Amino acid sequence: MKSDTSFDSEAESIDSDKEIKEQKEDEKSLANLDIIKSINDSLSTVLEENKKLSNYKEIILKQSKICFSSNSIPSITLYEYLIRIQKYANPEKNTLILSLIYIDRLCKLGNIVLTYYNIHRILFSAILLAIKYNEDEFFENNYYADIAGIKALELKFIEYNFFCICEFNLYVNDDTFISYSRFLNKSDNNKERTKIS
Repeated sequence: MKSDTSFDSEAESIDSDKEIKEQKEDEKSLANLDIIKSINDSLSTVLEENKKLSNYKEIILKQSKICFSSNSIPSITLYEYLIRIQKYANPEKNTLILSLIYIDRLCKLGNIVLTYYNIHRILFSAILLAIKYNEDEFFENNYYADIAGIKALELKFIEYNFFCICEFNLYVNDDTFISYSRFLNKSDNNKERTKIS
């Protein structure tokens, strides 16, 4: 009879631990919601500005040959995609900040213009590289491919190309990180955000 009571208290303890863990994960997700909104707003602004370029159609055609471009614009919005990534991959706040730095680096070094055809794959690759660089634990690529909505082999190819274009360098100095962190932490009401690539 004592073992039954012990089992019940162990089960309650496990349930309680599980609830605490779920609550912490929910809080972590909510804590990143501001950063997610800032990343979405920043990238959306860039996408809209790039769409106004006089040679936008030429850019899309030229970039259609690179691995980051889709044949069509994904039906999931950028914000919905970020929420999906946060929900299933659960990247840390610093990881999300790094991902934006990596996107800028990719655009500058690879002479890539962000469009509605390439932003989802570029964003996911940046977050994936940031997770692998910044976090102690991460999942296998098959799991991340399911989140991204592409095949694992394709994700591996995209990730590798992103890494190559960034010259195999994921290091970010403190000044750059702090600058991007401040940029993303500005309130949503501040309309004086500087433009990213």
